[in-house]
Amino acid sequence: MRFELVAAYVMGVALPLLEVLRRRTNFDTISGYVDDFIAGGLLLYAARAVSRGKPRGQVLLVAAWAVLCGGLYGSFFSQLGVARDVSGLPNALVVAIKGLLYAVALVGLVLSVRSAAPSGRAA
Repeated sequence: MRFELVAAYVMGVALPLLEVLRRRTNFDTISGYVDDFIAGGLLLYAARAVSRGKPRGQVLLVAAWAVLCGGLYGSFFSQLGVARDVSGLPNALVVAIKGLLYAVALVGLVLSVRSAAPSGRAA
């Protein structure tokens, strides 16, 4: 199974779980809480569509990775300016985790675009 497909399943489950563990019941910024559930759901839906051989599955996977990359861009770079994370964890650890997730999302996006391109290569 391809990296971007396996990663979509893993991140689709891990993102909401990590967000719940991080914020627990802190709903001060509900949009920051819910976005991981939306991105996770999109990744799972798209990964399932690809796994089942749906005609537009690969396009859905590209879109899901793109949504996640857009969300993680703001999340990662805004975290760099935070003195203390809502979780109580050291900010450097949160930045490192978000950076790793962002890197996986970028690789997933690039690989899924390559797979979706008609010739097998990105335009």
